[in-house]
Amino acid sequence: MLRALTCVVVVLFLLAGCAQMPGGTSDSDRLRNAIALDDVGFVQEAVRSGRLGVNQRIPTPGFPEGAPLIMVAARYAAIQTLRYLISAGANLNAQAVTGETALMIASYFDADDSGTNAVYSERHEQAVRILVEAGASLENEPHNYTPLAYAAYQGNARIVRFLLERGARVDGAAENGLTYVNTPLMMAAIQGNLDAALWLLRAGANARTRLHRGHTATELAQKYKHWNLVDALKCAERLPPGERFTQRCR
Repeated sequence: MLRALTCVVVVLFLLAGCAQMPGGTSDSDRLRNAIALDDVGFVQEAVRSGRLGVNQRIPTPGFPEGAPLIMVAARYAAIQTLRYLISAGANLNAQAVTGETALMIASYFDADDSGTNAVYSERHEQAVRILVEAGASLENEPHNYTPLAYAAYQGNARIVRFLLERGARVDGAAENGLTYVNTPLMMAAIQGNLDAALWLLRAGANARTRLHRGHTATELAQKYKHWNLVDALKCAERLPPGERFTQRCR
């Protein structure tokens, strides 16, 4: 009776997304900590033993309902673990229930909590490159944020530039000057990220695009008092069709 009850509990844990880890311990925290430390050997052993799938979901900060392992690896810029999961066939475009992908998370978390750790920042940029080169989508489903939008919001200008160079759509899913979700330029305007905004404008971002029943990038910059951006955005709004930002503005 007790053994049967124990088996039921284990099955319920697995269905909930908690991996039974090597050593017989069902502990998603232990797995998450191993990924955060880039302990790829721990992850490999769990997968090889059959106690963990490469597309397993585990609770993680910001995603209590569970995030794919590849997203957790991207969050912590766990480079060796990320490479292993990709080589083992993990779904590059697996999403959390909120719509984020591993590439979006890697594009967002480009610095540590203090914002001063250059090595940590470089690792996230490396994670972005690894994911893109492996074939991760640069876009997202319609009316959802994209990796470029997340990078622009955080002011990760080097990642913004890289994603643009690799073909990311500068205005996301906006059409005919209308969008149903903030464009990358709007995201940069909210935070006052001048360098990111300039890369977007140079790449042809439409400063006149308006959120459905909402704002333009210029109006957002004014709302949040990012005056360093307002002049550039107003100049971009005045550009005649076909004229590039670099020809008349900055």
